[in-house]
Amino acid sequence: MKSTRYVTATVLPGNKIEIQDLNLEVGQTVKVVIIISESTPDSSPREEESLSLEQRLAFLKLPMSERRRILESQAETMLEHYQQDSEWQELMAGDIIDDSI
Repeated sequence: MKSTRYVTATVLPGNKIEIQDLNLEVGQTVKVVIIISESTPDSSPREEESLSLEQRLAFLKLPMSERRRILESQAETMLEHYQQDSEWQELMAGDIIDDSI
């Protein structure tokens, strides 16, 4: 039976990628597909491209605990982003209703 995992990895020094999965056995043969996000000069390195249908389906096939772990990690990343970027706070600080009417 085939099992699909969707894992995001960071390239380590020496152009190496490390993948750890407790469900893998030593000596087991696995297929690894690497999808490299194309970055534009205007985009930050943390900016991710939208996921393909295959990636979304692979994510949905993950166990609930793994999906929660991934989503929690993404939420922490966004929390750090919004804590560092105060522009959105300044935008939300003003009144929404225009009193000049």
